[in-house]
Amino acid sequence: MTSQILLPEFRVSDHPDRIIIVSPVLTAARARALANEAVRMARQLSPKINGAGARRLQPVYGKGVAGIRWADPYMFYVDHGTQPFTMYKLAGKTIPMWVADPGGFERERNPKAKVRTTADGRVQVLIFRRVAALGQKRPDGKPASYPGAPGRISRREAAAPWTTPGKRGGAIAAGNGGVRWRHSGIVGRQFMNHSLAIAAQRAGVIADRAYLADVGWRTRTGEAR
Repeated sequence: MTSQILLPEFRVSDHPDRIIIVSPVLTAARARALANEAVRMARQLSPKINGAGARRLQPVYGKGVAGIRWADPYMFYVDHGTQPFTMYKLAGKTIPMWVADPGGFERERNPKAKVRTTADGRVQVLIFRRVAALGQKRPDGKPASYPGAPGRISRREAAAPWTTPGKRGGAIAAGNGGVRWRHSGIVGRQFMNHSLAIAAQRAGVIADRAYLADVGWRTRTGEAR
């Protein structure tokens, strides 16, 4: 999405499972049509590995309200992003990792590795990495690959179509932290907000905000039950 249309968001739940708009012009039938269109668009725009999370997006609607509900909490993080963090819980474990392999380098190094193509077209290879215990050293005295140890690469550019303009997918990203086993965070796609905003626009519904809510949204947004 090169030019997203987004609504200002108000979070009214500590654990939201839906994004909704509220409008007095929404009849039940009109709200249903709007919500179904928003879900259709969100499923199409969502980044996908196997597409299960996108398929489980559901319309939320009723008189005066329309929106999208997600069944899988990770869909919220894909949509809104996360901050970088060091993955200390991985210490001492062997980790299977699906890594992007747009150039085929991992497949060339290990022809027997499992390969998959995600629902949105990314080629990934399954690799395994052993995470050292916290503070563990190699025989030469250098830090082993434990969470928080010095590292060379902690973040790379995402594959197309999410690559930063002017950058190459898989390249070392700006702001590389140089810490081993540090998750670089997730860039929020906001595909659900965008889909809801476009669906409202197409339906002729003027919405000035969206709510991140749960099943008790009416009392939290000040709406009567």
